[in-house]
Amino acid sequence: MNPQDPAAFFREMLGHWEKAANNFGADTMKSEEFVRGMSALSAATANMQANTHQVMERVLAAANLPSRTDIDDLARRIAGIETALARIEAKLGSAGPDPAKPRPRRSRKPPARES
Repeated sequence: MNPQDPAAFFREMLGHWEKAANNFGADTMKSEEFVRGMSALSAATANMQANTHQVMERVLAAANLPSRTDIDDLARRIAGIETALARIEAKLGSAGPDPAKPRPRRSRKPPARES
């Protein structure tokens, strides 16, 4: 330990603490009890998520609201419709909106009245 560096003692102690914590964690994770506990915890988490999903679907159905699955199905259907529309536009040769046509200004002020 260098007397010129007062933080050397703390760095050394931190290094020893990290080694001890790593050894303890490695030994703990090797034990059969830890593996069984983690497996049980993972299974409980998966069951809880499935139950939450089922309850939310029932609540949404009771409130006459769409579920996430319903929204995903709608998004897929809309994407299919947009693809078909793009194909039709390509076959018809549609160029999109006419750039020469004047567009209204986008502001908070109402348009000026013509007399």
